Amino acid sequence: MLYSSTIFLNSNIYYKRKKMKRKVLVLKLVLALGLFPAIAQESFKDTLKLEEVVVTGSKTPQSVGNVTQKIDIIDSKEIGSLVFGNRNVSEALMYKPGASVSVLSRNDANWGTYGGIGPKYSTYMLQGLPIDAFVDPMALDLNAIERIEVQRGPASVLYPNYLSQDFAGNQSPLAGTVNLILKERIEKASTKVSTSYGSYNTINGQAYHENKIGSLSFFAGTSYEKSDYTNYGSENSWLNIQDDPEYTKTKIYGGLNYLIGNSQRQKLSLFYNHTNHTGDAGRLYRGINHNYDMINAGYSLSISENLYFQVNVGLRTYNRCAQESNFGVIDTLVSTNGNDQTILPADISLSYKHGEGNLVVGVDYQSADYSTWSDALVGYRTFGTKAKALQRGVYAQEEYKIGAIIARAGIKYSFIKNEIDLLNGTLPGQKEQDWNILIWSAGLKYNITPTTDVFVNAGNSFMTPGLKAIGGTIKLSDEGVIGKNGQLPNPDLKPESGIGFDGGFNIHIMNGLKTSIRGFYLNVSDAVVDKRVYETPSQSRSVNAGEASSVGAEFEILYRLNNNLSCYANATYFKTEIKSDINPDQDGANIPFAPEIVANMGLQLNTNFGFHLMPNMNYNGGYYDSDSKTSRKKFTPGAIINIFASQDLKKNDIYKLELFGQFYNITNNKYEMPWQFRDPGFSMMAGIRATF
Repeated sequence: MLYSSTIFLNSNIYYKRKKMKRKVLVLKLVLALGLFPAIAQESFKDTLKLEEVVVTGSKTPQSVGNVTQKIDIIDSKEIGSLVFGNRNVSEALMYKPGASVSVLSRNDANWGTYGGIGPKYSTYMLQGLPIDAFVDPMALDLNAIERIEVQRGPASVLYPNYLSQDFAGNQSPLAGTVNLILKERIEKASTKVSTSYGSYNTINGQAYHENKIGSLSFFAGTSYEKSDYTNYGSENSWLNIQDDPEYTKTKIYGGLNYLIGNSQRQKLSLFYNHTNHTGDAGRLYRGINHNYDMINAGYSLSISENLYFQVNVGLRTYNRCAQESNFGVIDTLVSTNGNDQTILPADISLSYKHGEGNLVVGVDYQSADYSTWSDALVGYRTFGTKAKALQRGVYAQEEYKIGAIIARAGIKYSFIKNEIDLLNGTLPGQKEQDWNILIWSAGLKYNITPTTDVFVNAGNSFMTPGLKAIGGTIKLSDEGVIGKNGQLPNPDLKPESGIGFDGGFNIHIMNGLKTSIRGFYLNVSDAVVDKRVYETPSQSRSVNAGEASSVGAEFEILYRLNNNLSCYANATYFKTEIKSDINPDQDGANIPFAPEIVANMGLQLNTNFGFHLMPNMNYNGGYYDSDSKTSRKKFTPGAIINIFASQDLKKNDIYKLELFGQFYNITNNKYEMPWQFRDPGFSMMAGIRATF
């Protein structure tokens, strides 16, 4: 098992590492190749695509046609043929309508938008428990994922907000939710190992094994990637990248499912993931050392044929640590800054199938501890923010089928409480604050024919501002000071209330050809948006932007000729607007990070001689970085074309050996992004994979 733990760089270590770079690279390549174990004696077959069954709409397995919401499935086979240029799970959503993915770099989060309303209005979940939409897509390994279910449209009754305080803060499923489903159906032993090498001296090694022993199914894996990355800052960026911003990422994960008793009506499940991310930002005294841990545990019981009980609890810990320095002829270390979060989500639900109906009732719980610190005073670690957040909810949803009509209605009572001990290094003006909220959701679907249906959905949401937005990452006195990069505080932020509607239709025009159209409307009162205050220094501030709305329409068409050839195309139009009675400069502005047009197209080709090709194109018409009409800046990513290709070298009933290549941004489009980031352009990875 490969593992790396790196401490921060000082000048001597920094230069020694540069000299030893190639020696280390060779060593890692040998180790990665050494991951290949003995070939198992089980027969090998291609993974078959599972029947399209989803759990996201109602917490119980249902066919896609029996839920009112629009839900897409990205299965493991499709995931394995996508190019993740920035190593971020959210890139799997890039080619789906209704979203805009904008990952800043391999070492930074996705600042895209969902439903045009912003980056924090579609939650991410693992097995139905919330995770962080900004951090965890960088930390999870895709080999553990069986499929991704993407629900577009309000999901706030069955699923809670996520109380993350980092990045853009709390997250709400107003525009939808993304549910990552772990591997559960394991029938026999299978092992997969790979090693690859690519641009920026990037080396990657992966090993994964799954098996079933009696009533126990389990999987485990590890991945290791080391890279001399490249300058991802725009010209004269505050990042001041002078050398290769090296990074090392190590992931270790595993899961199990145990069926209890001869009847196998009870099941225990457990999943653990650890990610260590170290490196530097391309110059002295700019080291990073982040550690992320995630646990999911579950118990389910089929009390009867119609009654199903489940309990799920989780633990997420985020320990982020980064150096800050003054850039000059000789860089000087200013401080090491960090933030620590521990979040505990839990959900208990009971599902009752009665006639043509399905009733789900349950409770959810979430607690979050958050603190920020700095050692700017030599020998001392001082805290900037220390706070706790609590969330409890009770919900019920009924889904009933009457002939060709499916009707759904749900309601939820939610209690939220913030306890702030320290804010931006001082005692807060208000130590405690709580809210009592009523959330509702409803939907209707009419199956006109077995191949045509129409649907409508509606729901609301409520979200408190994140503590990072309130307390900032730098002091108010740092505003405009060169070298003080970060987020300015705004203790006067108010909570956001949202409402969303969508409707559309799905048509199976003929065998293999499907199309759909969906329109949507999202509105948020007292919307909290990130506003760029200064370009240099790079400073932003979260503000209440009045009323923010997004009206949009999406169209998609999918065609599967046969098992060897399929293709798709989709496009989404967003019209976003901010209305403010108190700030004319905001009134009529677009929502930051929300493009007007996003379009995608691609195809998948499988040949009888083992060659596989999957090109995809994503087009983004451009977006603004601020809600200020006078100082905002527009970014136009344009078209990004990625290609995955593989060739089977050997394939039989025992094993498969294949060569693969991942080609990212083949047109070398070095477009600029907010906060003085830019896409570095073309990169590629090529390697060999064995499955047996």
